[in-house]
Amino acid sequence: MKNNSPFSLQKEIYIIACIIVSFTSLHAQNSLDNSEEKYELYASMLVENESNFSTDFSSSKKAVSFVKKYESLVLKAYTKLLFEAEKAEKKLKSQLAQYTFENKNFDRDGNPVFQQKLALATKKYHAHKAMVAGLKSWNLLGEDPTGDIVYFMAENESRIAKMNKSGFTNAKMIQYLIYKMADLYHLNNN
Repeated sequence: MKNNSPFSLQKEIYIIACIIVSFTSLHAQNSLDNSEEKYELYASMLVENESNFSTDFSSSKKAVSFVKKYESLVLKAYTKLLFEAEKAEKKLKSQLAQYTFENKNFDRDGNPVFQQKLALATKKYHAHKAMVAGLKSWNLLGEDPTGDIVYFMAENESRIAKMNKSGFTNAKMIQYLIYKMADLYHLNNN
């Protein structure tokens, strides 16, 4: 018997989103000029189902319309940050592969400047890869979001409410949320 609960639907949406992210990530290297369109497709697919997004994060009794808008803004910020992080990961991986190829095939072992570049490229790639894995682990659309996203939403709700009341555009609020998400991740991992 099929489970028709909102959480079941959220899991199906999450799986579809992961497939879309994988598909767009595979093609992002070949068509970087179309990347913004791909993000829009990815984000709009997720936001289309935002009514199923859990409202357990609200730390106060704000109007339902604001809570829904806030959840939508967080979802858009998260998807954009994740998309951009995955795109950057691909570039870093490509750079590391190039340096590794040059090191192996052009005998660069004795070149200390090149070895520093290779070491830095390796460090950047592995750090960025860990960040992307961390972002994905937040389980934003799942039944049981991680503590990081719960904490994030509780900490930023009042600031976004003030921005909303002051007339900031959705784009500005999303940019703020992206900045704060990146901060949350970097501060927790340093």
